[in-house]
This record gives sequence, C-alpha cells and structure tokens, in this order.
Amino acid sequence: MFQEKIAALYQPIEIEIRGKFKVENPFMASVTACFSAASGAKIQIPGFYAGADLWIIRFSPNVLGQWQYKIYSEDIEGAEISGEIMCVENHNKNIHGTLTISKDNPYHFQCEDGSYHFMNAYECDWLWALDMANPDGNDVEKLTSKIKSYGFNGIIMNVYAHRCGWSNDRPPANNYGPPALYLWEGTNEEPDHTQMNLKFFEYYDKVMHALHEKGIYAHILLKVYNKQVNWPEKYSAEEDLYFKYIVSRYQAFPNVVWYFSKEAYYETDKEYMNNRIEYIRGLDGYKRLLSHHDDKEFYEVEKYAKNLDFYTAQQHDDHHYHVLYEKKKKEWPIFNSEFGYEFGPKGIGDTTHGIGQVAEVVLHRAYDIACAGGYVAYYYNYTAWDIINIEHDPIGYKYFKTFYDFFTSFEWWNMKPCPEISLWSDSIRCLGNPGKEYALFVKWHCLLNLVEVGDKEMEAYWLDIYTGEKVEVKEPKKSRNVINKDLYQFECPFESQIGALYIKIKD
Repeated sequence: MFQEKIAALYQPIEIEIRGKFKVENPFMASVTACFSAASGAKIQIPGFYAGADLWIIRFSPNVLGQWQYKIYSEDIEGAEISGEIMCVENHNKNIHGTLTISKDNPYHFQCEDGSYHFMNAYECDWLWALDMANPDGNDVEKLTSKIKSYGFNGIIMNVYAHRCGWSNDRPPANNYGPPALYLWEGTNEEPDHTQMNLKFFEYYDKVMHALHEKGIYAHILLKVYNKQVNWPEKYSAEEDLYFKYIVSRYQAFPNVVWYFSKEAYYETDKEYMNNRIEYIRGLDGYKRLLSHHDDKEFYEVEKYAKNLDFYTAQQHDDHHYHVLYEKKKKEWPIFNSEFGYEFGPKGIGDTTHGIGQVAEVVLHRAYDIACAGGYVAYYYNYTAWDIINIEHDPIGYKYFKTFYDFFTSFEWWNMKPCPEISLWSDSIRCLGNPGKEYALFVKWHCLLNLVEVGDKEMEAYWLDIYTGEKVEVKEPKKSRNVINKDLYQFECPFESQIGALYIKIKD
C-alpha cells in the first residue's frame, strides 16, 4: 500500500496500520517505520497499538521537503506500507522544534530552529487528570493557557501518579488522587500490566496536543516512586511494554523532554535505572533530551551521567552556589526543578503537604539560580500535586512573569556568573558578559568594580521584581578605592531595597 501525506514542520501526524496481529497480545506486536528525507536525515520510529486492530506511527518531520517512509512488522499481517510525506512550513509561532543543548553555549538550551530557551518551568504532576472525570471539561485548556500567559514555558508532569500520602483525608473537591482513569486495565490494587488503558491515553493525547500548540515543553516523568503506583516488575516484559508504549506514543511531539523518574533517589539499584535509560534512548528515534530528577549519587558516576543530557536537582539551600559548583564539574545545563513551594491563598500555613514559603522567598531563590546561569521550575501548593485549584492566581504568577521577561530581554546565554565585580557584598548576584552587559539581583545598594567600562558610557535601569516597575539610572556615583579601581555605586530606589539591575556598556 502506498500513501501520500502533507505535514507541517515540527507537527505530529499519524499513519494508521490496520491488520491482524500474529501474537496473543496486540500491545506486544512490534511495528516499525523508517523515514528518510531528501536531505539525508533518517528517523526510525516504533508504532503503538490503538485498539480494534489498529496501530499508529506518529511522526513529526524536522526537515522541510520530501520524506519517504516504509513500515514493516513481523507481528502484524498487512502492515507493509510505504509512502511519501511533504513537509511544509510551520506557521505556529509558538513551536520551535525539539529542545537541544547549545553546541556553542553548552550550559544552555537551544531549540531546533536556533532560538535559545530560557527554561522557566511549572510543576503540575497531575495535569493530565484534570478533565478525565468530565469529558466535556476544559480545565486543562484553562490552566495551560493561564500558565502560558505568565511566561511559563514548560510543565513537569508524570505519565501516571496514583495518590499523595498527604492528600488521603482531603475532600473530593479538587482532589485528583486517585485519578478518574487508571493507566492500565484493572486497578492499582490488581493491575493488568499487559494491557494499557486506551481511554486513559486518549486524554493524555489531548494534554500533549494542548501543550504542543502553545509551545509549552512537556517534561515527562516516566516513573514516580512515592505516589503509590503499583509498577510492573523490574526488567519484565510488562515493564518493557510500559516504557516502549510511552516512548512510541509520544516521541513525535517535539516538545517532549524525558525523565526516568521523579525523585529517582528512591531507587537504590542504579544499574537498573541506567539499563532503563539506555532502553528509553534506544526506542526514541528523535533523541529527545533526557534527564534524571534529583539523584546525586547517579550523577556522580560517569558511566551513568554520560547517558543524560542535563543535570536536574531539587536543591533547597545554597541555591546560587549549588549551580556554580555543578557547572564546574561538567559543562551542561543545570536545572533546579524544586527549590520552594508557594503557600496557598490563605497565606502562611496553607499547604497541601505541610511545606511552603511565601512567594517572595521562592522568587528570590529563582533569581539566585538564574544569576548563576541555572534554570528553574515554579511550584504552587495547589497545582503541583493531586490537590489542584485552577481558579486561584497566586502572587507568584506575576512575580515569575516579571522574572521571565527580565532574563529574556537580553542575551543571557552569552553571559556568565561574575562575582568578581561585587567587592564586599554577598547580597549581590551577577550574570554578565564582561565589558558589554550585566544583570544583577541586588538586596540593598551595590558597589561594583566595572574595570571594563573605562571612559565608555553605560545605560542602566532598576527593575522592581515585585511590581515590574522600571527606574532608569541616570548617572551612577563613581569613586576610586585604595587600589585605584573605578567603582560604581547603584542605590536601589525601591522601598523593599530589593531589585534587579541591568547595565549595558555602550560601544
């Protein structure tokens, strides 16, 4: 059978294969497609079972022009299909292709279209569960649109999580643990790990499409150890099926970033995790970025770390210096995905799991991380886990929008931590491209050693990190110290005496 299709650049399309399976379990039937572009690019992708003797290959072209493909299977009668796909321009300006590591700036992320990505992610582990009990609901659309509007460009979420221990006594309103649909057939107490729940994946597909169309990257946690999930036995055929099914079904979405697990330190068998990571990589024809959440022991072993693309941690103290420390050990992006939990609408003490901080503390930590050249994820107590309230807009939303807009207003990827420009204060964090521009997080005023300025003029402004107000610095005070270095004093104009400072040296 020969087919012809048209697809937009970076947009997933589906190729259907109908036939009779030769194996007892259709989920175990293997089908593979090989795609070749006129440019010489090649991608090999496994398919997945979609029910009623239907298998699907999902493919998203990443090169313009003509593609040819062939589909084959030893397990499915009638699976032999060939065809052509014409890849045309993508007109969705939100979509920039898969996330990569910049070759020129290896501490930073770069999209496939060449644009740099300032990772400002948002934790919402149960996002996929929001509309499962209400087929006509649009809570996923509401929340993702809101998140997008506040500058968040990634969502951290599980494939599946069952329940948080701290939410057992919570009322059913806004409680999504356990979710309305189970990942496998059966129940969490008596699962059938040989049969994926296709209804569950219909909803997950909707979430993935919603994120993709908005240009929000899906940071997918393939496992989670502390959310009461009854996982398949390690190394079993059922576990292989699980990983293969997820990777086969979702790798064509260019906005995918894989993580073996959330809080992977719960798994003591590091060889097992490394084996599974290699298995995932072998299935992914696109080679999407892959990381490992918060397992310091795993990162310390070179044969394990080499299978990962960037460092992901939950670091709750020494936020600035932790990024600096990790960057010295290896040139790759550092992502602190968990460093604070903003309180709920009732203020201090209003938490879902007993831990929380005021929004200002969470924000300060984010600036600490970003000024070390790291990346962040935002947590709100009532959307991060299985207790989800999408109606309330926490103050942190506006704070992080200002944060994102500030750092993306200049070429942060060409900047590095510059602690040397601050002489005596540990209350200043500086990211800079020496002699050209600087971005600082300042508590109180600051005295800066800008030896590169010389006789050049500078432009500068203060940013109120809470309100977004900008105040131009007309002329900083200048003096010389005992070693004849030019010092510039910038006094914070805001009542809080806390702000971000941007300085640009004129040519």
